[in-house]
Amino acid sequence: MGWWERRPAGWRWLVIGGVVAVLVALPGLVGAVPARDRPVDAAGLLGRVLASDRIAYQGYAEARAGLGLPDVPRAGRVVALLGERTRMRAFVAGPHRWRVDELTPIGERDLYADGSTTLAWDSGERQLTVTQGEAAVRFARPADLLPPELGRRIAAAAEAGEAKRLGARRVAGVQALGLRITPAADGTTLARADVWADPATGLPVRVELTARGQAEPIVSSTFLDLRLGAPDPGHVRFDVPGDADVQRDEAPDLARAIDRFSPFVLPDPLAGAPRRTRLAGAAATYGRGFDLVAVLAFPASFSPRTRAFLDKVPTRSGPWGEASVITTPLLNGMIFERDGVAYALAGTVTQPVLDRVAVQLARDGVASR
Repeated sequence: MGWWERRPAGWRWLVIGGVVAVLVALPGLVGAVPARDRPVDAAGLLGRVLASDRIAYQGYAEARAGLGLPDVPRAGRVVALLGERTRMRAFVAGPHRWRVDELTPIGERDLYADGSTTLAWDSGERQLTVTQGEAAVRFARPADLLPPELGRRIAAAAEAGEAKRLGARRVAGVQALGLRITPAADGTTLARADVWADPATGLPVRVELTARGQAEPIVSSTFLDLRLGAPDPGHVRFDVPGDADVQRDEAPDLARAIDRFSPFVLPDPLAGAPRRTRLAGAAATYGRGFDLVAVLAFPASFSPRTRAFLDKVPTRSGPWGEASVITTPLLNGMIFERDGVAYALAGTVTQPVLDRVAVQLARDGVASR
């Protein structure tokens, strides 16, 4: 049995799941009292946002994405993060020591970070999964949906001239200053990203993403309660219960498993876009700024599963053969097979950009390691 056969979510969710390495979600509760603006320019506020990774805080945030993904059975939590409300409680002592709880109607799923180790606790299943290290490409998790995490990713992708100030807005008791980032590149599906941040620390407290052709944000994330300062040390320390089923997994999601075990190495550059991940492998991201494409390459030795997937998702033919295609206003993806290799592509780019990537992969293939 191959490593892909042991994954219950299955490779068929790669297109949708790989997309999530980019983004997150919404509701919009703001205090009725107007916020006071301050004379901080866009470059200054952007710099504060980027430097906010060491700010300690604790709070409650909610996120929602309305991407309109197809109703594919057994898509799991990866897809749910992009189509329903996600409730999160966060305790952040620093960039490498934190805890984020995903609250559900029947319990909670908690993720702890302690240096390079992450502990995932499912209270319902009484299961603890221990993972060492961070992957270059992985599926999204609720912690990625927090306003500070999403806001800093947006700020890091902004290039000179793309940011301007917005007015102030009261968010979770913070008189937050607004920043609008409008991508200049033609290839991205993102029309604008609005970030509101605490003026003193730069900590993002609300983020809204609007796709091209859309009047309202399609993705956003906001704090409903926030306290700055270090949480109680006990809130970021996990004491293993006596009845816990403890598992160690160096590749807890399929993207990480592919990067570790797939025998293929993706090219650099790809369709004229540079590789953003540091090392070449079977999982990589490409592009500049908001033109982000995630690519996975893995053995296509399970073609019956491919046919089952194609029955549920629209297909399109081209130089790559026949591909399954996922299309949303903000995130697009495709999966196809060529010469024994399966490729999954996804990102915040238009379909023509994905087509160019697919054409090169179909023509040139990948190396082996």
